[in-house]
Amino acid sequence: MEKKQMGGYAGTILYVDLTTRNILKKPLDPDFARENIGGLGFGTRIFLDLIHGKPDFDALSPDNPFVLMTGPLTGMMMNGVARWTVCAKSPYTGFWGDANVGGYFGAGLKFAGYDGIVITGASEKPVYLFIKDDVVELRDAGQYWGKDVYTVTDSMKADLKGESSKKGQVLTIGPAGENLVRFASLIHDKGHVAGRTGMGTVWGSKKLKAIYVTGSGKVTPAYPDRLKELRNELKEVYEGSIFISAMQSSGTPSHMDVGILSGDIPIKNWQLTEWDEIDELGPAVIEQKIFAGSRTCFGCGVACKKEAEVKEGPFQMKKGPSPEYETVATFGTMCMNSSIESIAKANEICNKFGMDTISCGSTIAFAIECIEKGLITTKDTDGLDLTWGNSEAIVKMTEKIGKKEGLGAILCQGSQKAADHIGKNAHDFLTTVKGLESPMHDPRSAHGYGLAYGVSPRGACHEASLTFEVEGGAIFIPEIPELSSELPLGSEGRAELNVASQDYGMFFSNCAVFCNLGAGPLTATPALDMVNHVTGFDYTLEDVLKVGRRVWYLKRGLTNFFGARAKDDRLPKRLMTPMETGPSEGSVPDMDLMLKEFYQLRGLDKEGIPKKDVLMDLGLGKLAELLYP
Repeated sequence: MEKKQMGGYAGTILYVDLTTRNILKKPLDPDFARENIGGLGFGTRIFLDLIHGKPDFDALSPDNPFVLMTGPLTGMMMNGVARWTVCAKSPYTGFWGDANVGGYFGAGLKFAGYDGIVITGASEKPVYLFIKDDVVELRDAGQYWGKDVYTVTDSMKADLKGESSKKGQVLTIGPAGENLVRFASLIHDKGHVAGRTGMGTVWGSKKLKAIYVTGSGKVTPAYPDRLKELRNELKEVYEGSIFISAMQSSGTPSHMDVGILSGDIPIKNWQLTEWDEIDELGPAVIEQKIFAGSRTCFGCGVACKKEAEVKEGPFQMKKGPSPEYETVATFGTMCMNSSIESIAKANEICNKFGMDTISCGSTIAFAIECIEKGLITTKDTDGLDLTWGNSEAIVKMTEKIGKKEGLGAILCQGSQKAADHIGKNAHDFLTTVKGLESPMHDPRSAHGYGLAYGVSPRGACHEASLTFEVEGGAIFIPEIPELSSELPLGSEGRAELNVASQDYGMFFSNCAVFCNLGAGPLTATPALDMVNHVTGFDYTLEDVLKVGRRVWYLKRGLTNFFGARAKDDRLPKRLMTPMETGPSEGSVPDMDLMLKEFYQLRGLDKEGIPKKDVLMDLGLGKLAELLYP
């Protein structure tokens, strides 16, 4: 007979105050765990509690709390559950910021005995957080400050190897975070990246260089036998999945072959959807020119992470993380750059400096267009011939951004602030929503993406819900009618799709923290079973949708509190300009229709703010107090 208990969780949350250097270990309340599941379910609630008494603060001030949380499944030996979350107020957009990342760090943290870490205050000098089971210390990071991500990761593992018999995991910022490049990322193990919204910049402002964790414990599911049985049942599902076999063979760049057919891939800063040289960036050429092996995340058999190596030529690089689809598109198609070797090099520079490749590559494409249209000149670029397809100049500008040199000192703030600085009609070339550059999926080819980008709390984002996966055909949820029905082309029904994708998506990829890639074949029933077998809770689908809904309103309400209004839910001019040729010719999302329907369904007022009674019904009284003082 199996023993029932609260399984999956480590049972403790760490609170670290960098100003006072106080470290507290708080036991995880089982009621809190059941009510919020994990990940951003925990993160949003804790963040709101921390800022509630002092809500008016700059994102780079010590008052900005940073919250890192795992999910109940993190650390389990299952496909697609190695992920964990981070959140804070974004220094990039000024709104809500969060990111989601995989690898081994989340599992390592739980094996050390912690479900998450809450970091407040700021240190006067560079520090790193050392965690080894019960030992938790802030240590001097002087010897690591100023060093790049790859150097710090290798050095820290070597320096601290003798302190534990278990392998240590490193999460760090690079020079970009230290120097407050606005789109700095957190990087774990060189290639697992909490990429968007400037979470690395938050660490830089706090003088926190890294977290090193090593743990000798384990996390156990409440019902191990049921979980084992489910794992065996899912083997067949995974073996029959075309999506998973594409991920295993080519990783995310496999989308290059698919996306071009539907007009999904932005080319020349979103001005084209067709390009003769696209095959130079496809999976076949990647395999031939730079492929150097596959890697995976903890406990996952999908192995969608690829390695790259460039042995000769100007873009030489040692074996390391290979560019993902978004990076291949931002530094490739967006810049009309057909050199996959140069993209691998730009990716390496971004990883070493600790920068978001989507914002960095998109900002370079924006700058190229500004040069082409005469808004800036080669004098501004220090003689660098930054033109479409000039791979050497694109790579050099990536480095200049990381170092904040010359034009890089302006572009390191992102395209929107750069457009403010450049003036004239530079804003016409932007792809930003709420200050965040759009990901590499064109809403003119699938209108639901347009609404998803518009209403996303953190800015333009294809992973802020499951709209991209569902409308794009990668995920199918038969248990939820809106996520299993064939939609007509156009903008009809996209508001309902978005609401359902947000509610389920918040549960799936934000709270339970399933990976949208590695857990793609799961429908709601096995996903829910997995969470119940691990936690010992008895969630129904309606229970988890309610949690997801609450998390969505929390994120949305915080972004509203930080200043976002209805005007910020709009797509930029560039994304609303119809294509004259190609698969999406003449098509643009009907944002007026979709937003009107969405606001009604969500109970948002004309400024896009959740109505007070809606928040009260969800038990979000604290958020209502902030929005309706």
